[in-house]
Amino acid sequence: MPFSAHYTRTRLSLPTACGLLFVAAISVMPGNAAQNSTPARANNASQAPGTVIKVDVNQVLVPVVVTDKRGHSVTGLVADDFEVLEDGEPQRLTAFSTENDLSVTTLQTGSPLPAPSIAMIPQGAARRTYIICLDTLNSSFGNLAGVRSALEKLFKREEGSDSKYALVALGRQPMVLRDLTRDPNEILTALESKQLTKEIGLGENGNMAQQETELSLKLQDYCERCPCAGQPAPGGGGSGSGQVCEGKRNGLEVWAGRASEERSLFDRNFLGDMKQLVNNLAGQPGKRILILISDGFTLRPGSDLFGLLALYFQIPSEELQNPGDSLRPEIDDIVRLATARDVTFYTLDSRGMYGSAAGALDASQDLQYGRVGPVLLPMIEQQKDIRAHENQDAMTELAVATGGVFYHNSNDLLKGLRQAFADGREYYVLAYASSHKAADGKFREIKVGVKGKEVVVRAKRGYWAPGP
Repeated sequence: MPFSAHYTRTRLSLPTACGLLFVAAISVMPGNAAQNSTPARANNASQAPGTVIKVDVNQVLVPVVVTDKRGHSVTGLVADDFEVLEDGEPQRLTAFSTENDLSVTTLQTGSPLPAPSIAMIPQGAARRTYIICLDTLNSSFGNLAGVRSALEKLFKREEGSDSKYALVALGRQPMVLRDLTRDPNEILTALESKQLTKEIGLGENGNMAQQETELSLKLQDYCERCPCAGQPAPGGGGSGSGQVCEGKRNGLEVWAGRASEERSLFDRNFLGDMKQLVNNLAGQPGKRILILISDGFTLRPGSDLFGLLALYFQIPSEELQNPGDSLRPEIDDIVRLATARDVTFYTLDSRGMYGSAAGALDASQDLQYGRVGPVLLPMIEQQKDIRAHENQDAMTELAVATGGVFYHNSNDLLKGLRQAFADGREYYVLAYASSHKAADGKFREIKVGVKGKEVVVRAKRGYWAPGP
């Protein structure tokens, strides 16, 4: 089932699928079929007419990747090798399967509903789906050029006999560069297209750097007339008077606020598109992997601008004046949906090996001209470094919460891509009926381990119980 040929913010055609956690209500009424057709209906067929049987079952499905310390897949494990804790309490597995064996081993009889499994793949359907999502909104042209090269190397060696792929760019407007296909050559064609080059060029990364440069110049002009960090206070009177300086400061706050609100709008739409992508990917059979490649993005747009204001004005609380909304709720919504729909994020930092932030302001050059004082210079560099690392927080959250990997601080992006593809081919599926029956809407933490083996186990961090 393909994506919509015309990808828009509100309409995508992939169907959604049942979540990992579900509550099933089965009613057997005279003369009517059960509301949900399951094996439980056959078991209840002998009940007397008029009998109403309602079954509420919380079944949790957990895809698990197991590797050794070197990242190689560990195969051959059986159900007894695993232990699962939910909120610290051991859980009894009801079903178990591996990617290589599409059959599901039922481990517990008498359960009114069969354990669902992403291993239950329709005949002829692809066994895994990879969506490569390029963040063309927040990433630089140069970094995405390196990503493009790594993807080309990956797909030149990809066979794709049992997999589906799609290439999507999320920028000011989302764009499906290649719809779902089993042919890796079609992804290669999309990677080489002029459309991708155009989408990369329309990103906001350059505009954000320009905004930071412009604000830095405005602040340096402010420091020539008014007190600021690292600079002696100008003489009294004239253009450096308190009233004039306050007016200039307010003007800079307004300017930064407008830029922050604009960024917030772009980023909120970006995350809305990503959520829709997760929702659509959930309709695909088999393993579902979303590979997000980005320079990173902040959860508080404009924080870098107001951080500069705080440094120059020597007012730490200035950062609190940022009108840009926090994007934490949007990230939480994506994580909640992805964990419920078995979509695993693999996130790659397209900046490669990262040492220090390469921001717009060349502070060392400005120091030569005496425009930035020796006290302010290290503070600016430190803040830029902090902001750059904060831009990784959302990428880390998406990967860790869904059982994937955040691949960063490496120039070998191809290695990270290969890891994501390999994990889609070697994994286990565990199912259990949760011992926590309360429908309280609370988060349930999941921990999966392998008994007696020194291995790395990756699984989703948990799920949210149904609401009352």
